[in-house]
Amino acid sequence: MSGGLQTRVKGVRVATKMTFPGLYCVRHLLPLLALAGCLAQTPATPKPPTMVWPPPPAAPRIVLMDVLRGPGDLAIRSGFWQRAWQTLFGTEKVDLESPHGLTTDRSGRLFVVDKVLRQVHLFDVAAQRHILIPRQGQPLQTPIDVAIDEERQRIFVSDAVAGVVRIFTLDGRPAGEIRRGALGRPTGLAIHGQRDELLVVDSENASVMRFRLDDLQGAGMFGHAGKNPGQFNAPTALTVNRSGDILVVDTLNHRVQIFNGNGEFLRSFGAAGDAPGYFSRPKAVAVDPDGNIHVVDALFDNVQVFNAEGQLLLAYASPGDLPGQLWLPSAISINRQGRIFIADTYNRRVQVFQYLRAGEFIE
Repeated sequence: MSGGLQTRVKGVRVATKMTFPGLYCVRHLLPLLALAGCLAQTPATPKPPTMVWPPPPAAPRIVLMDVLRGPGDLAIRSGFWQRAWQTLFGTEKVDLESPHGLTTDRSGRLFVVDKVLRQVHLFDVAAQRHILIPRQGQPLQTPIDVAIDEERQRIFVSDAVAGVVRIFTLDGRPAGEIRRGALGRPTGLAIHGQRDELLVVDSENASVMRFRLDDLQGAGMFGHAGKNPGQFNAPTALTVNRSGDILVVDTLNHRVQIFNGNGEFLRSFGAAGDAPGYFSRPKAVAVDPDGNIHVVDALFDNVQVFNAEGQLLLAYASPGDLPGQLWLPSAISINRQGRIFIADTYNRRVQVFQYLRAGEFIE
């Protein structure tokens, strides 16, 4: 960085006919810019210690990969002059404040809902870009979750208090909304690729609503308040497995319910309790490449892994603020390579784990 600055200084001195006011400004601004460049450099973030679950001598199945607090941890950095300007005159906050819902797309971009900033972070490592969505205009009221329609290049964000699902382009521009009279408090979102539908958890009405992605019109709903199979008590999140089954976190019934693509109840697992295999406050669910079900529990501060039939396999993470520990986690997303992203909400970060197949990374 210092070499680049010296080159610019020499370039300025060559302009011997510069007027006095211009020369005065340059002589006084350059030292400040040099200082700004030093102050604005993002220090190298130490990698988290190697942590695996289950512990040796068992074969590892989950390994901690990284801890993300902002674009600097993904090596996304602005240019020299932009960093200088930001240091001298200030800029918008870009680090995570309250990460909530999150997801990734096939291009490897990470989308993280921030409830405090009331925006969505888009981290694009390949393009060396970080933006906040919406980029301008009125912020979201209470954003909860995010889903990506990759075919149409759209971002869906549930805004619970407003009772609406907002839609944006991938560069952060508004692209419409879904606002229906029957939609009470939208929270969890998922794309059902096989049916070309957006699934929306309505926590207030204890149901899952469906919308066609081509015209955003309602395509039905399933579930209502209750404790019986197929009924919900404060559902919060959902995901779709490779078979097209829909997994719904039925939070205050302390279980995960599984439905087929038509919304017909198949089975459930889980119950209230404080022992392994039970739930205290399940908040999010994701499915790994082998079909195992990962359930985030906000009060256990861990993730329990079950097979497709709901039998407990292992648990990973623990309460705390160190790497590999969680504090009121709220969301999970697993990509096709088995990379696991968890919104570690009260620690103001996203922790990244890797699911290992027979102790090895997934190709």
